[in-house]
Amino acid sequence: MIRIIAGFLVIMAAGGVISRAAASMRVAQVGVEKVGRGKLSYSCDGNGTVVTVQQDQIFLWPEQQVEWVADPGSTVKAGGALVQFRKEYLQQSIDKKQAELNQLELQVSQQKASAREPARVPATTGAGQTLSEAQLGLQTAQQKAAEAEAAYNQFINSSVPDGEDGDVNAKKQELEAALQEANAGVQTAQQAVNQAQNAYELARQEDAAQNTNAANEAQAALLGAEAAQVQVEQARKELERLLSYQAADGKICAVSDCTVLQVGVQAGAVTTGSEIFVTGSGGFQLKGMVKAEDKEKLKTGAEVEVQLAAGKKKTVKIESIGMETGETAGAGSGDDAAGGDDAAGGGVSSMQMFWRAPLPENTNVGGGEQFTWSIEISSEKEYDQIIPLSALREDANEAYCLILSEEDRMLGTLQTAKRVPVTVLEKDLKSAAITSTLTNTDQVIVSSEKYVVEGDRVRLKE
Repeated sequence: MIRIIAGFLVIMAAGGVISRAAASMRVAQVGVEKVGRGKLSYSCDGNGTVVTVQQDQIFLWPEQQVEWVADPGSTVKAGGALVQFRKEYLQQSIDKKQAELNQLELQVSQQKASAREPARVPATTGAGQTLSEAQLGLQTAQQKAAEAEAAYNQFINSSVPDGEDGDVNAKKQELEAALQEANAGVQTAQQAVNQAQNAYELARQEDAAQNTNAANEAQAALLGAEAAQVQVEQARKELERLLSYQAADGKICAVSDCTVLQVGVQAGAVTTGSEIFVTGSGGFQLKGMVKAEDKEKLKTGAEVEVQLAAGKKKTVKIESIGMETGETAGAGSGDDAAGGDDAAGGGVSSMQMFWRAPLPENTNVGGGEQFTWSIEISSEKEYDQIIPLSALREDANEAYCLILSEEDRMLGTLQTAKRVPVTVLEKDLKSAAITSTLTNTDQVIVSSEKYVVEGDRVRLKE
């Protein structure tokens, strides 16, 4: 009996082992890691160019014809010519500007002469004289009328001798006629005065209007003279500038030993003043261009690994970081040691980040040579929770990871995948910095031999 029971137990145990073995063949094996503390690591790389340490932009003289220009990439000693302008063309410009200056000075003189008030006899002079004569005539007429009235009154009031009535009437009529004539003379003289007064008032108004017009014309002439004087000063400055070109023998010369980086004009062209000539001096340095996504990662003092053509990789330290426009990053920047003629093509203007560093020791290169660079950078911030990118999952709702959950049962420990939501703070190529409810003892699933979702049975890789 005992042997029967023992055999039964052996068979049951063997069956359980076989059953668990068969089940384990269907359960995904997973690799796990615990959440850790640390920094993220970034990899940056790019291309660059060997450029001169110092770049100088020279704007060419305007409205001059270029006779000769230094070739891009050529070396020019201090005092050597960078650009030679045609002396004949320069002399023509000087003569033309001198004639323009003379004409403008003549205009100033004419405007000043026009500003002087012209000599004229006021209209009130003649009208005033006429008024005075009319007033004098009125006084004379009034005097005659007064005398005629006095004679008439004296005759009326005098006694008349008897027997002379006929003579009296004749005398009376004579005196009355004289008085009437004198009064009529007064009226005529008064009308003449009134007319002369009106004429004088009209003449006064005409004089006032003419004075106002003359003042306005004089003011306009003065303003014209001032405007012409401004043009004179401008023309004089331009003439002085042209004469300074002539004094320089029609040449733009290098201030110090330099390399021609960019030539913005060709021989025979007439300049507009917007052409730029760029030179470089002070030796050479590395200039690395930085991708937009890496612009927040590089810092001054960081060590960069560079590789020049046909050379070994060397390490340099970033001295400075800057920004420039996309067009400036090309030929327009003046950094390329052999920038060539002024770029006719454009490209979209955008901001471009770059770094500069000294050449590695014992490196003999020329301007314009290309190189590649790379750098490994740790994040400035240290994060409390970092998990591998392989552990990070995302769906339409949130980011999450799966951890190993264990539950003890009669036949053993049941291991399943459990979902834990996470908030992603930052990522690099290998890891993600997160915040979550994970603890230091949680086993985060980082790999699996088959796709696993929450609730699936799993087992650790052996």
